[in-house]
Amino acid sequence: MGYAYLLLVALFFSFGGTCVKLIRPFFAPSMITFMRFFVGVLWLLLLKAVTRRRFRPGLGAALKARWKWLAFGAAAKLLAYTAENTALSVGVSYGNILTQPAQMLVLTALSVAVLREEMTPLKWAGILCCVFGILLISWNGLPLAALLEGNLTLTLLYVFSGACAGFFIFAQKKVAEDFDVLDSNLCMFSLAALLAAAITLFRGDARPVAAPDLPCVLAILWFGFVTGIGFYLNAKAVSLVPLQMVALLQSTTVFFALAWGILFFHEPVSVWIIAGTVLFVAGIVQMQLRPREAKEN
Repeated sequence: MGYAYLLLVALFFSFGGTCVKLIRPFFAPSMITFMRFFVGVLWLLLLKAVTRRRFRPGLGAALKARWKWLAFGAAAKLLAYTAENTALSVGVSYGNILTQPAQMLVLTALSVAVLREEMTPLKWAGILCCVFGILLISWNGLPLAALLEGNLTLTLLYVFSGACAGFFIFAQKKVAEDFDVLDSNLCMFSLAALLAAAITLFRGDARPVAAPDLPCVLAILWFGFVTGIGFYLNAKAVSLVPLQMVALLQSTTVFFALAWGILFFHEPVSVWIIAGTVLFVAGIVQMQLRPREAKEN
């Protein structure tokens, strides 16, 4: 089931750009971010009700002990979605494929700096592949002037989004001993929804520019489902399959995202984007491989 969960999660997350493109004609990026968190929380509450899962005993003490990490995770995910939705509103629907290698780079850096994990030649090679893959996609064969004018800004937004997503996962790891994954996501997503609501109201972006059509409404519901249930399934899968397979199957989301961009919006995909995508997927896989000596031990 772990492999099935990961493939479902990859499929779910690949629709992120499609959802933003369907919602953006009616709502501002800040409102999209709020709705993603808010509807995601509703889906998690529905899951909790259907499965009849109660909060763990001692929830108050856990909240008191881990509130800083919960707040940190909520803020990190808020920044991640804000940057991603802003970039998707301007660029192509598959642009957020850049967030995954950035997320992996941040998690690797945190593993080395905080958890004192050892860097291997395979991981260094993977990092180089990810970096060059990002550069190829950002460049896309354009002249330097065109690159600096627009593509670089979008790339930086996606890289920032991926970095913040990595910090969110690290926060999840820090609270995992005291919280069920469903409860920790509920706490962080609820807090992020409140922060997003405050930002949206402050900016005056809450009202739609026109009455949302049916595709927009369905996209809002699906976007929330992807956010709430997707992260829940991902957390369940991590404990069921080898770690190196997690990154491999998660990376398939970029191919789905490219397919939806071509199929739904007829967006062009150049050879540079394909080459960069293959390169950073290879880098992600390399970063999860272990030397033969480590496997034997």
